[in-house]
Amino acid sequence: MSTTMAALSSSSINYAEFVRLTLPTTVYTFCNASAPITVDGIEFEGLGSLMGISEIQRNIKASGADLKITITGLDPNNVALVLNAPIKGSNLEVWRGFLDSNNQIITSPTQQFFKRYMGIVNNIAIEESFDIRARQRLATCIISSSSMRFILENRNAGMITNQKNWQAVYPADTSMNRVAVIASTYFDFGKTPIGGGQATPNVL
Repeated sequence: MSTTMAALSSSSINYAEFVRLTLPTTVYTFCNASAPITVDGIEFEGLGSLMGISEIQRNIKASGADLKITITGLDPNNVALVLNAPIKGSNLEVWRGFLDSNNQIITSPTQQFFKRYMGIVNNIAIEESFDIRARQRLATCIISSSSMRFILENRNAGMITNQKNWQAVYPADTSMNRVAVIASTYFDFGKTPIGGGQATPNVL
């Protein structure tokens, strides 16, 4: 189902990217507009050109490509706070909002605010440089995110097949009780069997 973006029919198109980073303890919202913008009661801090975002894949088929968001101008004294924050594994959402002449989201005929990306943060890095003119260090935070498609492709599914884990789900089932014995038994495949064992009769 396609989405009609009425703002694209305008002769002058002005837009901004909006980001919501959901950590276990708090939520950060920011955008690359020049001033704070409130959408549906949520205020997005305006970072302007200090925020950068990589290209979002727009393939017809869902893509597992990563997304990178950069935030420059960090105080080097606060770098430790960024690195210690539980950012990895957090939810990352990105919207594109189209702005009117007052740099506010267009609401007519419908609100021109559309989700573009949703993923999980898989890495965070800090890059530092030295500004010769300002005679100070500049820190840049780079947040890398994997899309939900990539997360689902690499998720672990199933159950550990041993007695303890199996009976935690199926307490009365004894089908995994001999796993430990079989796992520690040596099987010489291909060798002529020695001795005679008695097969267990089939139980119908």
